[in-house]
Amino acid sequence: MNKDILQEIWDKGRKEPTMSKAEIEAILQPQIRKSAFGWRILVWTYLALIAVTLVCEGMNIYAFRFQPAMLTTGVLLTVLTLVFLAFGVHVLRELTTIEQADESLVAKLQRRLDFYRTEYEIWLVMIALAVAFLTFAVSTLVDAQSGSYRINRPAVFVGFSLAQILFMYAILKIGHYPLVRESKAILNDLENQVTMGTEQIKALKRRWRLWTLLFAVLGIVLLIWGILRAIG
Repeated sequence: MNKDILQEIWDKGRKEPTMSKAEIEAILQPQIRKSAFGWRILVWTYLALIAVTLVCEGMNIYAFRFQPAMLTTGVLLTVLTLVFLAFGVHVLRELTTIEQADESLVAKLQRRLDFYRTEYEIWLVMIALAVAFLTFAVSTLVDAQSGSYRINRPAVFVGFSLAQILFMYAILKIGHYPLVRESKAILNDLENQVTMGTEQIKALKRRWRLWTLLFAVLGIVLLIWGILRAIG
């Protein structure tokens, strides 16, 4: 009996279908497009965050235009944020270029993963910094009517800002994990002409949605807390 069961398992494993390149690409093409769309949505979301940050920073520059220290700080942060915006547009263009390139799906996925490990990694750091800039911009707007702003406990302020940046970076990395895993799984399936990896990723993404929501809530709470701490 046990021998029969083992033989059945063995036979099933040997019968795992190996599809042609055209067949596997046809099956995985919709998922690849959906994955690429997910990357673009994330980039657009971050660009919207940067746009909000720029608006708040512009309001700060106007409010503190007669206070040299705050005016200089506001201008410097705004210039950095504009650099972030320009780099974000570059990231969006690169992702679009990769998707529209006249290359094989394997080449496109490899380029996307290489891009994530290089320039996109820099983009994630910029987003984490942008969140800290937004926290500072919103908190200073509270004192805009008085025309002055003072950090009562600089060491605590710097320490919290660094912790906020690191925490936001961690959230961003965790939030991108399903997309990265999916790209790797699709690439592996294309190379081996099977669909086992992508089927496993579907289950992973269902579980990961709950964690993504949890970390998104934590990120919002951290942003609000940072503003309240700065005000206090």
